[in-house]
Amino acid sequence: MGNNATLVKKKKKAFMGIWECHDLGKLKEFQNYTRSESVPDQGPRSLRYDKCHNSKHASAAHTGNPDPTLQTQYQAIIGLLLYLMLGTHPDIAFAVIKLSQFSANPSKEHYEWAKYICCYLAGTKDYIMVFDGNTNEGLIAHSDIHNHRSITGYFLKLARSLVSWLSRAQKTVALSSTKAEYMAISDCC
Repeated sequence: MGNNATLVKKKKKAFMGIWECHDLGKLKEFQNYTRSESVPDQGPRSLRYDKCHNSKHASAAHTGNPDPTLQTQYQAIIGLLLYLMLGTHPDIAFAVIKLSQFSANPSKEHYEWAKYICCYLAGTKDYIMVFDGNTNEGLIAHSDIHNHRSITGYFLKLARSLVSWLSRAQKTVALSSTKAEYMAISDCC
């Protein structure tokens, strides 16, 4: 985006010549850079809580009837947390993905845990990702599995900062731990 429409169109065309993408038309929304370090302000302003609370571990599915109000509020928080996780907070990836599994019928405990993540974000809102340009390390990749649950996990680092990460159930069932490790490495590659 910019003040010079001709230059913007020229740069957009050059960009689209290199990478496969689509022109979605006029800009409707953008991330505002407000801090002096030019770091996107992704603090959960609408989700700040003065008191963090201690709630029980909420890993079990809720078996009662769904509460439509709770479900709407829960899905809104999870949606915002997913956005933050994908943009600048890989540190909340596991917790947010785990909680997102309960979006169809969340319990009050699930909602409390989502608020707890918001509390964590409010407390770490000034943390930033720093890329170390003084390193000779190239792209570093790590992968692993959790055999008991067939969970694949990996992360990629560039200049000592995370640039890509994943944690999810494996797509297919492995007949041995060696094959499961191979699938995790394959996904990472």
